[in-house]
Amino acid sequence: MCYLPKAFTLSVVVIIISFFSVSGCNNNNNGTPLGPPFQNPVQISSVNGVLEITYDAEVSPAEVDGQPFMSAQYNGMLAPPTLRVNPGDTIRLTLNNFLDMMTNVHYHGMNVSPLSPSDDVFIMITPNSGFEYEVVIPENHAEGMYYYHAHLFGITDFQIMSGLSGGLIVGDILEPFPQLEGITEQIMYLKDFQLMDGEIPPEGMINPSAPTNFTVNGQTNPTITMRPGETQFWQLGNIGADLYYDLVLEGHLFYQIERDGNRRNQTVERNSILMPTSSRVGVLVQANEPGRYKLRARKFNTGPQGDQYGGATLLTVKVEGEPVQDPITLPIPMNQFPPVENLCEQVIAVDRTIEFSESADGNTFFINGKEFDPARVDTEVKIGDFERWTITNTSEELHVFHIHLTDFVVCEVNGVQQPFVGQQDTVNIPYRGQDPDFAGPGEVVIVIDFTDPIIEGKAVYHCHIGGHEDNGMMAVFEACAEPPCPDF
Repeated sequence: MCYLPKAFTLSVVVIIISFFSVSGCNNNNNGTPLGPPFQNPVQISSVNGVLEITYDAEVSPAEVDGQPFMSAQYNGMLAPPTLRVNPGDTIRLTLNNFLDMMTNVHYHGMNVSPLSPSDDVFIMITPNSGFEYEVVIPENHAEGMYYYHAHLFGITDFQIMSGLSGGLIVGDILEPFPQLEGITEQIMYLKDFQLMDGEIPPEGMINPSAPTNFTVNGQTNPTITMRPGETQFWQLGNIGADLYYDLVLEGHLFYQIERDGNRRNQTVERNSILMPTSSRVGVLVQANEPGRYKLRARKFNTGPQGDQYGGATLLTVKVEGEPVQDPITLPIPMNQFPPVENLCEQVIAVDRTIEFSESADGNTFFINGKEFDPARVDTEVKIGDFERWTITNTSEELHVFHIHLTDFVVCEVNGVQQPFVGQQDTVNIPYRGQDPDFAGPGEVVIVIDFTDPIIEGKAVYHCHIGGHEDNGMMAVFEACAEPPCPDF
């Protein structure tokens, strides 16, 4: 559907993939031309505990699958640099705005301060001005995949679709697993670009069901070449504006070890991976017999009131050459995983119900019956508490719950208790009627960790589908030592 703007007119899951043979899944069609060699994004690392970088946000030329277009980009790069930092580091990012609209930057999934000049999403950088962000990363920050993106209410959808999102990796998620030392790392940021007359569609005209261009780091169906038995570490992030990615790798099984910058407490086997908007994934890929294998985003339907899209090949794995001797044994043994706190077992200080809903025409979205107002605090939380939130979805399409600054554990989905495998910062919320065995609105019960004093201040929780949050489905929460909270 097209989203009519209200205010303006603009799963990381780390997984191990273990290959197995399935009849008909090993595609040896060598007559089909392969795409270009896969390329990692440019990577910039911190030096002596500091990462300093300057971005110019401006309209620049780009090309996707041979189609030229103009869009808003950082430093003229459709796939901007991936920033690599460690716990305890500081990010100093200067953003100069040369667009004809306001913009800002959010450090998605990071457990950092929401106070300016850190991860303050209420900052509005006006055209022809700049802002110097300084984000101090705590020493105990979780290691894994994160990302950064524009987060200005009313035009977030347009700015992310244009290209204003890029990668951010903290530390070394593989450190507990010495058998993986030295393996090849591939960074894959998934993003689609809709084009209309050589440009990104204007504000309010992006339609998730319309034809689009699926890319990996700005490339269309690139090719990764591996030897039989070779193990690589892939990290994937859904950093696009609106779409889910329902991922399958032909003839292969997924073994998940991390989600949204949080290492799991065990290996979780999956046949497919559903990556809601803004979720992140990292995978170990162990090549099997020679052949070609497609990583595909399957066709996806978000519900009767929602959108339909997908059916694209994202990249192709070409397996050839001499087999690796003594391939790494997968899955990783459970005793190598560091312990993870099960928040569902904590003493709960507050229970809340958060209702996601929308208008009948699907153009206006609400949380607890209200459209977003940046001047209104919707929820006050006490630092030190664990809270249990029951998130309901009364609409007939999926939504993606995300909260800034902290993480949570999913305890139940539609009344079914979920096995504890770790923490995350995004979760899919089923729609009303999606589960024929569950009456009423879709429902997810989570427990959120509000114990870290660094979260003091104002931030937001929202649906991470860009057109939904831009048109009302976002709310403000404020954290302080003792509510009622002061005006930060």
